Amino acid sequence: MKGQTSLELLITIGIVLAFTIPVLFLLLSFTSIGYEDTTKAQADAAARTLADAMNSVYSQGDGAKKTILLNVPASTEEVYASDGEVVVRIRTSGGPFEAVSPTFAEIRSDGRLGMKSGLFVVVVENVDGKVELSDPNASP
Repeated sequence: MKGQTSLELLITIGIVLAFTIPVLFLLLSFTSIGYEDTTKAQADAAARTLADAMNSVYSQGDGAKKTILLNVPASTEEVYASDGEVVVRIRTSGGPFEAVSPTFAEIRSDGRLGMKSGLFVVVVENVDGKVELSDPNASP
């Protein structure tokens, strides 16, 4: 009698697990897709914020300076500005994704902030009619 009860309990638990595990995997895959969409939107917003700051400083003329707080996703590979655009490159499950925002500012050739992620400060400065990006916390 005890053996039959144990076997029935094991079969019941097995059936519940057989239906629960696939549902959990499905939910996990949906949440990772949503997370990637959020990461892409955050990268787009960061590129747009930096481009807007560069355009503002460029239009104010020589000597203008602006300090911004930039928030980029944790999967960021590189942040740079060149050839009339600001690019935030991130890693996704489908490969690299580049969030690009155009700018009309003339950019100095060294417009790379490198591998940054999270929240950091960027100084945007107009030097001799060209916009320069710098990180005040970077070691020399």
